[in-house]
Amino acid sequence: MSFSKLKKFKLGEIYDIYSGLSKSRGEFGRGYPFLTFKEVFNNYFMPDNLENLVNSTEKERERCSIKRGDIFLTRTSETANELGMSCVALKDYDNATFNGFTKRLRLKKGIDIEINPEYIGYYLRSPKIRNYMSSLSTMTTRASLNSSMINNIVLELPEYDIQVEIGKMLKVLDDKIELNNNVNKTLEEMAQAIFKSWFVDFEPFQDGEFEDSELGKIPKGWRVGTIGDYVKVKSGFAFKSIWWKDSGVPVIKIKNISNNTIDFHECSFVENDKVDYAKDFKVSGGDLLIAMTGATIGKFAIVPQIYPTMLVNQRVGKFFLGENPILKIPFIYGVLNFEYVQEAIIARGTGSAQPNISPTALETIKLTLPPKEVIEQFNYLECKLFSEIVRNQEENQILTDTRDTLLPKLMSGEIRVPLNEV
Repeated sequence: MSFSKLKKFKLGEIYDIYSGLSKSRGEFGRGYPFLTFKEVFNNYFMPDNLENLVNSTEKERERCSIKRGDIFLTRTSETANELGMSCVALKDYDNATFNGFTKRLRLKKGIDIEINPEYIGYYLRSPKIRNYMSSLSTMTTRASLNSSMINNIVLELPEYDIQVEIGKMLKVLDDKIELNNNVNKTLEEMAQAIFKSWFVDFEPFQDGEFEDSELGKIPKGWRVGTIGDYVKVKSGFAFKSIWWKDSGVPVIKIKNISNNTIDFHECSFVENDKVDYAKDFKVSGGDLLIAMTGATIGKFAIVPQIYPTMLVNQRVGKFFLGENPILKIPFIYGVLNFEYVQEAIIARGTGSAQPNISPTALETIKLTLPPKEVIEQFNYLECKLFSEIVRNQEENQILTDTRDTLLPKLMSGEIRVPLNEV
């Protein structure tokens, strides 16, 4: 596989740039498929199905249509490193439109250039392009990226068959990551269904007596308690900004807690000599963390064992569940997923600029507590599900690291895969 015929183009030479729809809040939730800012930001490639809807006109659907090979870029964000995130369409989306906080790039008519959508999807997420995007942004109150900046971004294209093979290789890894995510979603839904059956609907206990409580009728022998009766919570360490490094010991921040997982790819790091300062704030695989400040308040996730030493930053809470936390996680995980508890966390959030909950306030949230032996039986029943969830998360971290390591090497030609071996 040779990169000797690598061609370079500016995006503006081969792509037309379009802005998306700006609609009032009342226009959403009905109508036709709609690509959101979040979907662009979170995905290399568009999801198979767009779940969000918008009330769009025929003219708007024609102007803001989505076709295979279209590129979408986030044009505004709160931080420079989140700007210009790309997402590529791998198929046509009938009647779909895209949001006004992104730009759509579509090949100009008459351009005689073959571009593989999978290749361009990975190329625009490569470290080289991500660093370039960040350097282009203009910061006032928000980072912004205009059409002129996008036009001058350089695209490097090897021969088409090489593009295809690079896309195939990386897509195999992404497909496995997606499969693991789907398995975990199913496992979490199963776990929550069992939790609801036991501790909300009390189905296994219907043959026994019930009594009134401030939280409604509960099985006799149960009581109203608090989260703190089951587990203690402690906030992380206040690291100094001058300690941050590009490598070393990872520090989990609020932004790393997303979709019930810990994302280490945006982690900050400190040097090994700083670990002693935060020795009481170490976390291990299986620990449960929760965001205690900001828009993600109440979001929680289990820590996968990716690094030998991991630390937790301030405003991230750790649940102290013992030396083998996975054995006690199922019950508290189900509690935190309970809508009433999430509402209570948000209600207890204080602060003028952003919501903020203390460990003490979190521990005082009320819940129905069954006898110890019932909780132990439930945890035993579900701990295998959660062990599999954590294993899949750990595998996804490894797969993502592999993909991100291969990406720049494949793009530069440093790693070359013969076409007949793929």
